[in-house]
Amino acid sequence: MKNKLGKILGLAIIIIILLALLIGKNEKVLFNNKENRDEGIASEEIEEDDNNKNEENISEVVNDINTIEIVATGDILIHKEILETQYNSETDEYDFNNNFKYIKKYLEKADLAIGNLETTLSGIENYGFSGYPSFNSPDSLADAMKSAGYDIVANMNNHCLDRDVNGYYRTRKTLVDRGFDVIGTRESIDDKRYIIKDVKGINVGIISYGYTMTVEDGNFGVNGISIPYDLLQLMNYYHPDTLENDMLNMKEQIELMREDGAEVIVFYMHWGDEYELEPNDIQKQIAQFLADEKVDIIFGTHPHSLQPIDMIQSSDGSSDTAVVYSMGNFLSSQRTERIGNPYTEDGAIVSVKVNKDMETNEITVDIPTYIPTWVNWYGKDGKLFYEVVPATIDDADYLTEEGRERIKESFDRTTSVIENYDEAIEVNKFIDTDN
Repeated sequence: MKNKLGKILGLAIIIIILLALLIGKNEKVLFNNKENRDEGIASEEIEEDDNNKNEENISEVVNDINTIEIVATGDILIHKEILETQYNSETDEYDFNNNFKYIKKYLEKADLAIGNLETTLSGIENYGFSGYPSFNSPDSLADAMKSAGYDIVANMNNHCLDRDVNGYYRTRKTLVDRGFDVIGTRESIDDKRYIIKDVKGINVGIISYGYTMTVEDGNFGVNGISIPYDLLQLMNYYHPDTLENDMLNMKEQIELMREDGAEVIVFYMHWGDEYELEPNDIQKQIAQFLADEKVDIIFGTHPHSLQPIDMIQSSDGSSDTAVVYSMGNFLSSQRTERIGNPYTEDGAIVSVKVNKDMETNEITVDIPTYIPTWVNWYGKDGKLFYEVVPATIDDADYLTEEGRERIKESFDRTTSVIENYDEAIEVNKFIDTDN
């Protein structure tokens, strides 16, 4: 009996041992499965972290490139026809906001917008308001320009003394009081001849020069008016007879701008021959000189007609300069019906993008693009209105049937002139085409 019981106990012990081994094995399998699963989850989390970090790194790289857009336009001329239309006899006030309302969105979206004020703001007390040949416009013109999106105004041009010395100072003060930076002229001999704007971490140096002529008394002058010597010192000017020395003065200002921290140099030039579609020799000479001094962008005004945009290389081949020889008229009453020249109806908003690598401080300047503009002319309430419109839109409600045909002609004229020197120059493709 004992032997039989012993056998049963022995068998039970063996079964227990086998079960224990089997359970232990399963637990090991289960543990290993859990461990593998945990390792898998951890691996996935690590991979997800790595992906997130890679995305963050990509984002950081993108964010380290700052891009700004600088736009410029040509001559703003308030002829008597525009003055008459913008005057409200009921309020005895002038309002110029409608002249810019259709191009406002293009100026506002830019980081800097520069325009040429080819008139004075001398006050009605200074011989009244008038157009050509001696311009004097109401202060509300400056208000409309500010509302349209302009930041910087150049006023070193052949009409800056149309109301003499008092008009010179009052024009500057009116612009400054409205928050504009004014280039080309100074208030005081102690003021710098240039401005530097910190735009999204990019220091942009901007300066303007205008041509002078020899007048009857042998002095330098503008629009036939002799410039007093003391006032001449407040102007950034050049003269054909002193051009070599004048360009050395430009070089000195470039060096001063760089010493003041300018990373990008912009020149805004009032130069060239009126109504010509090609730059003259002096324009080309100055442009090449500035390119050799590594100026980044040159905007040109004065001819009242468009001239080509070009990328010119420095003589040592190390850099390129974007030069816009003429941006034409932006706002004026000059047109085919009045002076027999359709090219005076055409203008452009020229855009140049500047990029800065915020880690390396490397600056690159894109090839300019442009939006062709046209001065739309239509009659309403017994008046003739002049409004700057984008020539890229030929079916807008504000255009008459004749206007729709003429704006197409304007577009064709503009592209044929502006793109004549460099096939890389194109119409701006990022245009909001909402009417």
